[in-house]
Amino acid sequence: MNLREYLFKKKIKHEDFAKKVGVARSTLHRIMIGKSDPSLSLAIKIVNATKGQVTYEEIATPEDLDSDP
Repeated sequence: MNLREYLFKKKIKHEDFAKKVGVARSTLHRIMIGKSDPSLSLAIKIVNATKGQVTYEEIATPEDLDSDP
């Protein structure tokens, strides 16, 4: 499950999750849309905060970038 799906399913606001992992909402948004890659420490925080339901691979490869050109 990607991070966007996780937040929707758990009814967690982007702002609240961003605070939980220690980043600005805009940083979280850029990661979710594939404009930015998280640092290793942030990726670990996201994986831990989601109890592994969102993996590093899902964070590093957002759904909209998975298709071949």
